[in-house]
Amino acid sequence: MDARKLILTNGFTLRELLRLKTQYLSKKRIVYGRIQKVTEDESFDRFILLTSDLSSGAFFLVHGVVFFMFFGHFFDEGFNGGWILFFFFLGFILYDLFSRAKSTNLSILIIIKLMMLRLRMRWYKISPPQIMDD
Repeated sequence: MDARKLILTNGFTLRELLRLKTQYLSKKRIVYGRIQKVTEDESFDRFILLTSDLSSGAFFLVHGVVFFMFFGHFFDEGFNGGWILFFFFLGFILYDLFSRAKSTNLSILIIIKLMMLRLRMRWYKISPPQIMDD
């Protein structure tokens, strides 16, 4: 599947895409000023793919491990210990979502959609753009 088609079928609303475009234009102005020189590597769809990669980070790895620890504890220690660990796990996820939303100046719903886009990118084997360090 093409990256643009993947972005369009991810469920972004027009308002969310406009919010992402505003961020894209502000980042572009910081780098280039008012000059409109953009290469294929710096296009809007690549910006969304990069933002989805950065906003998801190690979210799925860390929370997957904690999720399996929860189920191991739930079936080993009993019902009450499992519920306590479940609410701890839920609080950890919510804290992580809020901190990612605050650091990127996006809403939590956009962050969740970007994370789902990252999962779909992995499913369709679309690699995120690489950041070149000098």
